[in-house]
Amino acid sequence: MTRKQGFIRRALSLLEGPVDNLITRAKAWNAPAGLDLTQDPTRTFKTMRDLRNIYLRGGYIAEGVDLFPLYAFGAGYELEIDEDAEGAGEKAKKDVEDFLNRINFYDVQWQLSVDAEVVRDGIAEIVYGKGALGQVPVNVVPRPAECFDFDTTLKGDITTYTQKFDNRGNSITHIPLEPKQVLHYQFMSRPDSPYGISIVERVIHDIHRDTKVTEAITAGICLHGTPKWHVKANSTQTDRVRLTDKEFSDLEKQFEGFNAKDQFVTEGDIIVQALDTAGVQNVQMYSDVTLLRVVAGMGVPGELLGLRQGTTDATAVSRVGAFLKKIKSCQRDIESLWNLNVIDKITGKPGLVKLKLNDPSPEDFVQISAAIAQLRTGGDETVAPWQWCRERLKIPTNEELGIDDPEPRPKFDPLAMQALMGKQNPQDQQSGQDQNGDQVAAAEREMAAAAHELSQIMRKATGA
Repeated sequence: MTRKQGFIRRALSLLEGPVDNLITRAKAWNAPAGLDLTQDPTRTFKTMRDLRNIYLRGGYIAEGVDLFPLYAFGAGYELEIDEDAEGAGEKAKKDVEDFLNRINFYDVQWQLSVDAEVVRDGIAEIVYGKGALGQVPVNVVPRPAECFDFDTTLKGDITTYTQKFDNRGNSITHIPLEPKQVLHYQFMSRPDSPYGISIVERVIHDIHRDTKVTEAITAGICLHGTPKWHVKANSTQTDRVRLTDKEFSDLEKQFEGFNAKDQFVTEGDIIVQALDTAGVQNVQMYSDVTLLRVVAGMGVPGELLGLRQGTTDATAVSRVGAFLKKIKSCQRDIESLWNLNVIDKITGKPGLVKLKLNDPSPEDFVQISAAIAQLRTGGDETVAPWQWCRERLKIPTNEELGIDDPEPRPKFDPLAMQALMGKQNPQDQQSGQDQNGDQVAAAEREMAAAAHELSQIMRKATGA
């Protein structure tokens, strides 16, 4: 009995036996074992293609998936140069910018993001040049992720990406790709599998439930959305002879093709009664419950999709704010993906040029502007120099706008003013206070003029 228990424990254990050349004995994804609890038999080409078909049908599911890439890099990006780099930084930045424009960075990353959210992973092949450019990327081509299997070592490191199917699901010759040839993006990863997590797959049951409810509501409206008519003949004369088949047929023909412009003209003991006058009840409530469960499971605020049922302005702001924080996490992953796997290989020097996605939240711009204004209140340019403020807020220079620089204003020196005030006689205190008040008023007018000038510059920059 003890021997059998030891065998069962080893079969169910997540620890392997002695493995050569390994630092850890932790069980990996494809490690051989008597009973492997970490395999995922649900990932097949058919299941992944079914998830993609859900996205291709459109609707709220597709729009919810598109919100993540739309907010992640829809505001554009900037290429930052290492401060220690000199002239080589500008040339490397130009090379990277030309490369990203040539491959259409937005379209490639959009497909990677959508695949990662729908079919667990986003896969793109990095194409390298020939000869001297053998280590330099020249193109990035998206591939269907459901056609790939990931082969791993006992440690869990991916060794090859093997394509086994074409776009129609037919088996083809296996095409292996090395990790350096693959740009692999995951919206969310998991510790028990080399494959990512699909947000569509997480809410697949709610999607099916919402589909059933929608179809039932549609069928109910088609069946009970318009009144039906019940024609009664001889209903008050139970002892009268029943109508013959010909009489029934003649009576039915009188009510065929009835529409809103027709009227009933009957003779004898015939009663026409309307049915289904109330229609289908609680349609909106049923639809909202299932649909809100779907978008909530996907992590998308319903307010961004036009769904405001059961929410207030306060909860809407909180949900959108939480969504934008999630977007910033996605931005860090995208920046790291391209900087390490593509841009560093183009420049040949890690960190020389970095991709930086713009902030998706307009509130952050307002907060930064207010903070900079508070820093500049004291008039100490060492705290926040105007050059830094202009660059941080991305305000174009006068030269870029094609206007002349304003005349320099005299700087206010607090120490000189204090020294001047100290030399005054007691009899001149009152006049000194008056002068101080005049200077305060002049400073306020100067600040108002500067604010007006800044607003004019922003209007010209935005074309307003």
